[in-house]
Amino acid sequence: MSALLSPEDLKRQALANVQHVVESAEDAASTANPALTALRDNSLAALKAAVFPGRKTEQWKYTSLQPLADGHLNQRATAAATPADLPKLGDYRLVLVNGRLDESTSALPDGVTLKREASRLEGLTTPFALYNGAALDDAITLEVAANTDVAGTVQVIHYADGDQPAHCNTRLEVVLGTGSRMTLIEQYLGRGPVLTNAVTAIETRDNAHLSHYRLQSEARDSLHIGTLLLRQSGVSRIDSYQLMAGNRLRRNDVRAFIDKSGAELNMNGIFVARDRTHIDNQLCVEHRVPDCTSNQVYRGLAGEKGKAILNGRIHIHPGASGTLAELSNKNLLLNPGAEIYTKPELEIYNDDVKCAHGATVGQLDAGQQFYLQARGVPLAEAKRMLSLGFVNELVMGLPDQTVADWAQPWLAGELGQSRSADEEAA
Repeated sequence: MSALLSPEDLKRQALANVQHVVESAEDAASTANPALTALRDNSLAALKAAVFPGRKTEQWKYTSLQPLADGHLNQRATAAATPADLPKLGDYRLVLVNGRLDESTSALPDGVTLKREASRLEGLTTPFALYNGAALDDAITLEVAANTDVAGTVQVIHYADGDQPAHCNTRLEVVLGTGSRMTLIEQYLGRGPVLTNAVTAIETRDNAHLSHYRLQSEARDSLHIGTLLLRQSGVSRIDSYQLMAGNRLRRNDVRAFIDKSGAELNMNGIFVARDRTHIDNQLCVEHRVPDCTSNQVYRGLAGEKGKAILNGRIHIHPGASGTLAELSNKNLLLNPGAEIYTKPELEIYNDDVKCAHGATVGQLDAGQQFYLQARGVPLAEAKRMLSLGFVNELVMGLPDQTVADWAQPWLAGELGQSRSADEEAA
């Protein structure tokens, strides 16, 4: 059994690894990049003052960082070859392996510019987001030119690969110029016990429209701590779709800033934790200006000894009159041993708003299971069919058909691995 890991131990390991990055000769090229150097310096200063979470930290109440005791922060994942069989869900593709861009397999459409740099951004305040900035050896910024309707879908694959406990830092920033449109697919894949410490930051300006898909399906023994930052600095629309499978440790911190009146944000998500996997979603939407709209719809499923958490917060600032904001989270427990914790929150400092939130946790309908079994459907298949029906509305609502075609067998596979307590005992 690994020794108990304290928040102080985590911070000590993180700072030691940052120092190693700075001193490492193999990183000389990246440290010479002025943009990354400035980001590293600023992030390191903030990291030194940061407090790493423990079990007494409210937002980490149901998530332990003990899996990191295996030494993930002591070793960075080394360079690895790009697998030949990576899925192709977009017309254009960028591939990052252990946080580093593989230029030989990457291509972008006209109107989209790639820069090897990153910015110091408001909202990236968690210790892991700060560590991401302090320890970066590569970063990608995509800029969509004004009045550009990007022809084709852009897929960004983050692939983590390693045989030993290690970590990689991956950073993607996307800026949609005035009047631009884009469909972006982020896909996280990988094998082995590697921690992916990811930061994605997206900004949309006036009259921009982004369709964003975030697909997380790394190996079960992997770890993922991710930060998604959405900023609507213009009258824009963001449609974000998040499909997530649990693994040894999965944590997603999503924060959205709505900073221009008339902006619209839609976030839909499906998360599945089965066996002994874990997934923790922390969502916060900041309405900081009047007359904006946000809508969040999430569906969760947990089977066997899986654990899933969703904490969704809507924050209405004093000047944000005319806000329309809603959050819905419905969940299914597939087995008695599974756990789901849901906590929707409203923090409102303006009376002239319309806000609603709701959450439910239930079980599969025994009558429906009996109906299917009485017609010759095996129990496991009946549970899978009913579970798919529970999330089918969100799957069928995916605008991108390629993603929908990927999601259906992915979900069927994830749910097919969940077994009933009776089946486990057999």
